Amino acid sequence: MDEAIGNVPCERFDDLVDQSVELVRVMTGCQFMLGDIALEIAPLRSHGGNMALGQDDELGVEGSLRVFAEAIGLSFHTVRTYRWVAARWPKDQRQEGVSFEVHRILAAAPDAYELIRPPPADDRTGEVRWSGDAAKRAAGWPSATPVTVTEKVEAIRGLAQDEQVAALAACELLHRPEVAFRAMRDRQARELVNEAQFEQAESVDDGEESSWWESDAAEGEEGSGLVDPVRIARGFHRAMEFTDLIGVCQGFVAGASRLVPKLRGRDLSESQLATVTRQLEKIRATADWIETAVATGKVDLDEALAELLRGQ
Repeated sequence: MDEAIGNVPCERFDDLVDQSVELVRVMTGCQFMLGDIALEIAPLRSHGGNMALGQDDELGVEGSLRVFAEAIGLSFHTVRTYRWVAARWPKDQRQEGVSFEVHRILAAAPDAYELIRPPPADDRTGEVRWSGDAAKRAAGWPSATPVTVTEKVEAIRGLAQDEQVAALAACELLHRPEVAFRAMRDRQARELVNEAQFEQAESVDDGEESSWWESDAAEGEEGSGLVDPVRIARGFHRAMEFTDLIGVCQGFVAGASRLVPKLRGRDLSESQLATVTRQLEKIRATADWIETAVATGKVDLDEALAELLRGQ
């Protein structure tokens, strides 16, 4: 039986890839053309501009782009993104055969024009080409698919910034003898373990009560001979901003999961639809802002997003 990828033979898969590469090339050209048109309609002002909506023309930047987006059947958020990327990539700097998505990811890099010229080698196939993950690595963003040991460790570190998550993960990992052995070969880790043992002994003497999750973690270690890593985790810095951000995201998802099914069969008025559409554009724009901030540490708002959020 011939090998297959998905539901098609490898030979057919290769044909589909070739067709899709051409479609992506055409799509990238269209996206840049739309961005150039949006720039002509509403040129991008210098960074830091703080002009109020409608200050320099009847509609203002947002209004002009919104009218344009509605006229061509796209969302304001999509047109705004095309415009921003087109502004960051002058025509003589755009790379043929490189997708619009890669240009978008690399756009905020300070050395983007030099960075994009030598395509990296694909970790899986060895082929020299740009991909979304490769662009994120080059731009310093966390990769969606960690490949190297460093990337995997960084991904785990990012997921375990919350103290409770870090403690429970440490407990789970130290249940693996080879992991515990290698961890104890690290001098700093041994020192932290010793310090944690002293702190734990003192807290027991002082009658300190553990929280429910600390008790559960410690209970699994009784009689195992392994050091309770909960006290080690207490040495980690708390990342309250991270926890709050995750809470906001989870709250939105939970609220949407609860409310959206209730819309079945309901007809909203035009004004209601317009209101929902405006809010969704703000959500999409804010999600892009969060992704950029988390990946790069840069929290600056671009001019269009600032105007969009000021319209709340």
